[in-house]
Amino acid sequence: MMEIRLLGDVTVEIGGTAFAPERSAERCVLATLALNPGRPVPVGTLIEHIWGSRAPAKAEETVTTYVRAVRRMIGRAGGDRERLANRRLGGYQLDVEPQVVDYRRFVDLRSAAQARHREGDHGRAAEILERALGLWRGDALADVNGGWADARRLMMTRQRLDTTYALLDLHLRAGRAAAMATRATELAYDDPTDKTLALAIRGLAASGQQALIPAFMKRATDRMRERDARPGVDVVGLAQRLTREPAGAERSPDAPAGGRRSDRFVVITAEHCVNVYQTTGDQYISAR
Repeated sequence: MMEIRLLGDVTVEIGGTAFAPERSAERCVLATLALNPGRPVPVGTLIEHIWGSRAPAKAEETVTTYVRAVRRMIGRAGGDRERLANRRLGGYQLDVEPQVVDYRRFVDLRSAAQARHREGDHGRAAEILERALGLWRGDALADVNGGWADARRLMMTRQRLDTTYALLDLHLRAGRAAAMATRATELAYDDPTDKTLALAIRGLAASGQQALIPAFMKRATDRMRERDARPGVDVVGLAQRLTREPAGAERSPDAPAGGRRSDRFVVITAEHCVNVYQTTGDQYISAR
């Protein structure tokens, strides 16, 4: 069975072997057609996606060359090259089922998870979102150049992040706060936004790790400054409030039980987090 992968490098996979068009423009053609399975794509759309407003004089002829190259590649991979059909005035059409395209599966899984969430089945919703995120192998359209690819990649990346936010929130609801906190803090350093910071703060607090919030906030704030941003008032307030709450007050089922201090402690001196907030005194957490 042929699979078309857009969530990473643009490839066609058959029998576990991946095949890729040689040139970025050919990959752009394949990606554009795969995002519109079973529907004709006008030649003008392909020209715009490849060159934007700087199309060459013989752009239509060049597009035909690129389409032929993609068709040959599908044949070399062992697929039916006739699936990439010329619809004459209608342009070109890739005759495949939507589920052949990994991005379309990702979108469908997101919708299925949302339905489960509305039904109150949070555990199943989380499982489906894990499957959806498992389809990603890197940045979407990673090896396609040009303005269209950049804009489409940004949109798809935002969908991936929103899916990750939803999954982490489901894990927190399900009481898996410790694992959620680890993933959320990593995400916050990679994508420091108010949303990622809030998820990480909630995860740390729910797993009994309030003492780590000040240090986390300082690092996250430094990362945001690199992007000329800073945490919002609501996030700062959340961090202050949850830092002051008794350790373990929102401890989740997967956090260490008992709530008592061990005989060994790590002293963490709270620092003044510039532009964020101040904490006073020393925080203590049990050594792991």
